[in-house]
Amino acid sequence: MKTLTTAFVLATLATTPALAQAYVPNDRLTFTPTEGGVHISGSTGFGARGHWCAAADYALREMGAQDSQKLYVSEPRARGFGGDGGVTFTLDPAGLTPSPVVILGGSLTKAGSAMTISHGITLCGGLQSPGR
Repeated sequence: MKTLTTAFVLATLATTPALAQAYVPNDRLTFTPTEGGVHISGSTGFGARGHWCAAADYALREMGAQDSQKLYVSEPRARGFGGDGGVTFTLDPAGLTPSPVVILGGSLTKAGSAMTISHGITLCGGLQSPGR
């Protein structure tokens, strides 16, 4: 009985975080693969938190990245009006001056903003598509 209980607890712990932190994308995002990364345009409805979450999820699922790897903003969002509001993320820091993200708000407007993929995934907790 003790072995069965232990197995159940371990199985529950192994699957619960993944389910709780799954990102539910909305149809307002466009993912365009780039060399070593992805350009995400559109609005998540959750600001920078939604973009980092989406980029981390994409890196894990589509790029085969490890959760310990870092994501970097390689082409920041343009300030002001115009453009597609997009941000390009990469796994390669070459040519960038990496700086850890401390405050999410302005992180998408600065090339080199960086966080681990696992941190980006933690930002997905509780996100739902707007209107759901």
